[in-house]
Amino acid sequence: MNIPERDWKRLRSMKQELLNEACQQIFDKVEAICRQRDNDPHAAYLKLWKLLSAEDEKIVEMFDDHRRSTALLKLIYLRQYGFLSDDDLALFSEETQQELAHCVQEK
Repeated sequence: MNIPERDWKRLRSMKQELLNEACQQIFDKVEAICRQRDNDPHAAYLKLWKLLSAEDEKIVEMFDDHRRSTALLKLIYLRQYGFLSDDDLALFSEETQQELAHCVQEK
């Protein structure tokens, strides 16, 4: 489903900020692993590799192939991974909010 043009423009304008936020969270996790590597660098390396692999999948889901026809899917992933706040969601049309609510099970 395509979202309204206004909502697509809103999402496009938010993309870089949300991507930066997601990347910063990843860096914070990486730094924590690096600080806690103690006497087992290999275990820390494996933990770091698993983290980056998992986080890269999330980045792809939220930000790759960013076009109007995939915008609702991107909003779903952003919401599921905690990067689309209630305040952010309120910026979108009622139609998009309702469609997103049908797709994302709110906690």
